[in-house]
Amino acid sequence: MLDYDGTLAPFHIDRFAASPYPGVEDRLAVLSGLPRVHLVLVSGRSARELRGLLRPATEAEIWGSHGRERLKCDGSYKLFALDPEQQATLERVAEQMAALGFSETLEVKPTSLAVHWRSFEPAVQEQIRSLIQSVFAQLGEPDDLHLLPFDGGLELRSTDRTKGTAVEQILALEPATLPVAYLGDDLTDEDAFAAIGDRGFSILARTEVRESFARFWLRPPEELLEFLDQWIAAARSQSPATIESAGASR
Repeated sequence: MLDYDGTLAPFHIDRFAASPYPGVEDRLAVLSGLPRVHLVLVSGRSARELRGLLRPATEAEIWGSHGRERLKCDGSYKLFALDPEQQATLERVAEQMAALGFSETLEVKPTSLAVHWRSFEPAVQEQIRSLIQSVFAQLGEPDDLHLLPFDGGLELRSTDRTKGTAVEQILALEPATLPVAYLGDDLTDEDAFAAIGDRGFSILARTEVRESFARFWLRPPEELLEFLDQWIAAARSQSPATIESAGASR
């Protein structure tokens, strides 16, 4: 199970230009073709947007929008929708932010609204933060919708489903003896790390270590590629293998 932005691909101001590190796509294509591997991407992006960033040859299941979308390899799709009041609130915030001139910073997803500020100076970032907090407060802060930070912005979303929810549902469908790992970099991946627990490898994939529920740490891209190579080798072997993280134990 892999996060995309910041884990498999470096951040890019234009999110549609965020391509994986060199060599990553080749390895994902190999992994997705191995019968002993169930390749899953778990992302804050919308599922279909992420699918469009991957090679057609990469057959990966995608859980998008922090676990609120599931796009299977066969193209079947499920949306865990918000209630009508929550959806209406998202639409009002999006309209107000657009009217205030922030259309280019908005990412409107099926069940959330993200405001990106990575391309702005710190002072402007703080202005955007204050603005969206003010707009949200004027709407009365409806139940179960929260402004949550991520690496490069704020997202207005419900927390009744998270990346951790997705991981729990994925693991529930797999044998308890199947080796599993989750690689992520962002604060939004912490729920997934917690959901893995002692069940498998929870791996923080970023250039600098930080406090995390993850049990291991690796630095992309070199150690990321090494880890993927190890997983490929173990999956190709004839007997179950213990796959060690390419990074340092936390």
